[in-house]
Amino acid sequence: GGADLLVIYNSGKFRMAGQGSLCGLLSFCDANAVMLEMSKEVLAAVKSVPVLAGVNATDPFKNMATLLSKIKRKGMKGVQNFPTVGLIDGNFRKNLEETNLSYAKEIEMIGIANSLDLITTPYVFDVEQAVRMCQVGADIIVAHMGLTTSGTIGAQTSVSLPECAQRIQEIVDKVREVRPDIIVLCHGGSIANPEDVDYIFKNTRGVSGFL
Repeated sequence: GGADLLVIYNSGKFRMAGQGSLCGLLSFCDANAVMLEMSKEVLAAVKSVPVLAGVNATDPFKNMATLLSKIKRKGMKGVQNFPTVGLIDGNFRKNLEETNLSYAKEIEMIGIANSLDLITTPYVFDVEQAVRMCQVGADIIVAHMGLTTSGTIGAQTSVSLPECAQRIQEIVDKVREVRPDIIVLCHGGSIANPEDVDYIFKNTRGVSGFL
């Protein structure tokens, strides 16, 4: 199909069972264990493109350096911060930030992965997060616009395509001040099909692709 890379998420287990991606944020399973188990089948089948791991960086029972080293030994080439608290807002998000289950843990994980020479493609949800991810060495910034709409189990509520384009452009402009060569991709929200991606490409500057 022409994909440049593949990312294994715990949410893939739920999607294949006909459920929504947000199942991956709830306590239905050990997200990192599910990702490692899924990697056995994916790595056996995929030889031509890099396979990346979706890492739950807020897992209080995992040593991130040890987990990331295991991911590398298994043959995966990089990581992404998923499940991510970036999809959570309101008082619950505030409480997560206050109890050491914060987005900062995801930034820290990306920095460790960078030190291990793993490809890093973090999801970011605003300009500040994007800059901080650049500062710890992220290779690719993925501007996340929220849960994807469309499809039989897609979200019904999201920001509009014009708003997505505006928010993505703000992220691109800011990270290019930090690292002019940084790659920026778009993801989620109303960007649900090829026509939507084409709209983003035509209404932004500096977006290199879609994840």
